[in-house]
Amino acid sequence: MSLLLSLPLELLIAVLTNLDWRDLLRCRQVCMFFKDYVDHDVTAQYKIELAVAGMEDGPPSILTPSDRLSILRERQKAWRSLKWKSRQEYPMLGGNVWELYGGMLAQADREGLLTVTQLPSKQWKIPDMGIAVRDFSMDPAQDLLIIVENVRADHVLHCRVHLRSLQTGAVHPAAKGGILEHTPLRIGHDSYTIQTSENLLGLLVEGDEERELLIWDWQTGALRMHIKGPEIPAFAFLSSRYILLPNYPDVDLTEDDTLEYDAKCQIIIIDLEAILPQPTLLHDVPYLCSLRYPEFAPDSMATSINIRSDPAPCWRPSRALKVPFCAARSDRLFVVTLELIQRDAHRVLLSFIPASTFLAAIAALAADSPGPDAARETQTRPAVPWATWGPAGSRFLLGSPMQSAVWVCYVYGMRFARVRRAGSNQAVSVLDFNQLAVRRALARGADEGGDDGGDGDGDGELKTALRLLPTVWRAGMFFKDAVETRLPYMHQQRTTFGREGTEGEGQYTAAMLNEDSLILVSSQSHIRKYRVLTF
Repeated sequence: MSLLLSLPLELLIAVLTNLDWRDLLRCRQVCMFFKDYVDHDVTAQYKIELAVAGMEDGPPSILTPSDRLSILRERQKAWRSLKWKSRQEYPMLGGNVWELYGGMLAQADREGLLTVTQLPSKQWKIPDMGIAVRDFSMDPAQDLLIIVENVRADHVLHCRVHLRSLQTGAVHPAAKGGILEHTPLRIGHDSYTIQTSENLLGLLVEGDEERELLIWDWQTGALRMHIKGPEIPAFAFLSSRYILLPNYPDVDLTEDDTLEYDAKCQIIIIDLEAILPQPTLLHDVPYLCSLRYPEFAPDSMATSINIRSDPAPCWRPSRALKVPFCAARSDRLFVVTLELIQRDAHRVLLSFIPASTFLAAIAALAADSPGPDAARETQTRPAVPWATWGPAGSRFLLGSPMQSAVWVCYVYGMRFARVRRAGSNQAVSVLDFNQLAVRRALARGADEGGDDGGDGDGDGELKTALRLLPTVWRAGMFFKDAVETRLPYMHQQRTTFGREGTEGEGQYTAAMLNEDSLILVSSQSHIRKYRVLTF
């Protein structure tokens, strides 16, 4: 140590300046000199505060590290108190399709024309592109607009995916040909789920009886994966290599007209590098592994499962925006929604899983897993039992039976938002699963709350708590055996949204999240609008 401190001060500072936040915190524990440096150097403090906020630094701009640190601290203070700095309202247009992604809210009107709002206030309309918009998505960082159109040609109905510029509506210059085309197995009352991850575009086609998941390289037009089967309810990118597929049990009718039911749900992890692009049934896919949920109780039956995470794992805002910081790519929160029928009652369970839990499972299997060629030959599909990953690596909470299946942008980075009852009012809750923020709050003596198990009857303008106690569900409650989950999180809840006296206040269908905004949705017949609260 004495040898290290004998180095010239300029050299020591140069070394410390190039350390990341983890090494800075380690150095802080070495001696008083390093502690004093870390505690008072603006750049060191900025790196640490970024990590605590779950953010990473943005591109160079006129903002100094001191400026960015000040903006970051003000932003975090606003989120902790759920006190917004500005409020905008936007009416819902009549096109019934919308998207919220990357700081932008886009809607189609009754004529199919798209209006894009860069939150909180910049807005533009995309000229008529001559496309009948069936559904759409976007990636503002790549100036990418993805439009799904159903077209009949040669007596066959085709699903056509148009790749356009989000700014102008013109064919995207990076997209070879500008169109991806697919002929579904059956086209009826189809719905679509569209997601991107860098150069990958995923499209889930959901028909009445069949479902197909296609992954393209949207820039070259090459098909990377095509799987099909009725048991593909949703998907999410874990990275640009790994894809998550939730899968709930099959229900079969036996010869004596009784139900035969596999009582376990699972999340399948597919390695894109180990799969060929030809059409493949899901049960024939050589997936990397599956993470198993506990077995359900005899009176509980899963009816649906969904998975959501935003933004994409490698996503960053466009450098042209020169944002001071953005959501860190080091971790993402995945929200799995399990819907059950239990003794004729509808139940909703929410399972919160950070990307680090999935990546840890992959890393643990890496030494024993076969390579891509061997996987295709042996159909290896190791199942990771619940006890290995679930209790410490996830958190179960009760969801509301009224939870919307439409307004699903409720997760961003490591945060989750929802509307819930609080006494006679509605409240908005925000849950933050950033573990570094949890550890700091614990070290600073934050109030430790109990299990946030479901809708409560508490009241008050603002409630905030650190949730460390586990969620414990006794045997037979939802699962066959007792289930405990203990991933900690921070919880903020505000109820003043319902007492402002203006039309529609307190009548919220859902809460959605963006990096800097909380969006409260009212979709009743007489009140149809978005309230954008910017922090």
